[in-house]
Amino acid sequence: MENIEEKIICECGNKTIKEAEEIFALADPALSYKKAKKLVTGCDKTCCISPLMELFKMVREGSVDYKKIAYLMERQNRWLIVL
Repeated sequence: MENIEEKIICECGNKTIKEAEEIFALADPALSYKKAKKLVTGCDKTCCISPLMELFKMVREGSVDYKKIAYLMERQNRWLIVL
C-alpha cells in the first residue's frame, strides 16, 4: 500500500503531501495561505483547496494528521468525479 505522505496532494504542482508540508513549513510565517498555496501549486486554481488548506493549518499548528488529509483528498476526488 502506498505511503500516505507520498500521495499527490496537488496535480497542478505535482507535489506530494510531504513535499507540500515541507514547503509550508519553510515558508515565511507571515505568508497568507493564498501565497503559500501558490508555492505548492504554482497556480491560482482551487481544485485542491480543502486538503491543502487543512495541511497549511496543521503545519502552522505543528501537528499533521495524514489520515485526515488523505480523507479530504479522497472526498474531493469523489466530488470532482461527480461534476
